Amino acid sequence: MTRHPERAVRVNRIAAALSILSVTALLGTLTALITTLVHLILTRTRDWHELLNWWHPAMASLALLPMALYAWRCNRIKVAWHFRGYHLGPEELYLRTGLLTRRIAVLAYARIQEVNVVTGPIQRRYELATVTIKTAAGSDDITDVDPQTAQHLRDRLTELARERRLPV
Repeated sequence: MTRHPERAVRVNRIAAALSILSVTALLGTLTALITTLVHLILTRTRDWHELLNWWHPAMASLALLPMALYAWRCNRIKVAWHFRGYHLGPEELYLRTGLLTRRIAVLAYARIQEVNVVTGPIQRRYELATVTIKTAAGSDDITDVDPQTAQHLRDRLTELARERRLPV
């Protein structure tokens, strides 16, 4: 199995941090609004000074939750990349993923309908790309490979799919 470059771990850590940050911001805002409304309804007060005193350090402890999630996710990302890989076999493409639930996908070249190379802004910064392979059954990805490798994989998979396409 061909492994992905080490800088792919950094890209996935950045993506995890951005998703955790956005979810935390959303949940924090909702929590602040709900607790403010509950406090206003229960105390029937309109004094903002009393409202701000009601938010004690227990509310601030909610900020520790995203840090714990990020630490857990970062360790999981590092370990998970040791189990990711792909292999171009004689008749099919093998894709291996998964940390706790390991998955090996076997894609027959004759069933491949479309192969694309996609790069996001973070991937472009770290010179990585994703190869998306679509079949009638769905799509699979070879994520975070070098752009030259991605172009080579796209060309090679397209060529192999043409050669092994079933006669119509």
